[in-house]
Amino acid sequence: MKKLLLLPLLITLSTTILAKTPESLFGVYINDNVLDYVTQKELKSKSRDRVRGFYGLELKNPPISNKDFSDKLYVRFDKNNKIAQIKSEKHLQNFETCKRVGVDVRKALETKYDIKLKRISIPRDSFMGVFGVSGIVSECTVSGDKTVLLISLMTSEYIIKLNESLNSKI
Repeated sequence: MKKLLLLPLLITLSTTILAKTPESLFGVYINDNVLDYVTQKELKSKSRDRVRGFYGLELKNPPISNKDFSDKLYVRFDKNNKIAQIKSEKHLQNFETCKRVGVDVRKALETKYDIKLKRISIPRDSFMGVFGVSGIVSECTVSGDKTVLLISLMTSEYIIKLNESLNSKI
């Protein structure tokens, strides 16, 4: 059910006109060629993404290493190697710590891009914003004894295809 609610929320948020469009996360830029960040050998280890026509890869040497907000950095890209999503994972001690770090991330992004991110709860602690050609989503997720802060910057094309993919599995 929450998957069905995502598209109307994204459409609503996308109507907001803001000063800047977020275009990078931890030094990786949306729409760049993935080969700007990985070698040909690393590219061969790509995996299929859940979104048809896209592939995923962990960046072993991200341009900016920010241990405060990210332990691992992943990219999703199309058959032309154009980056459509940048996703960061930060493993934390517990949900409350994750929420605090999530607030710090939100404030940093709002300041950097002169934007306002909308706080949502679905039921995880999250914030989201969609701006012109891209969107930022962050959430704290708990699975067993693992708590992870996920931060994702995506193109609008990828958001639409991801939503279609999620809805087709319902």
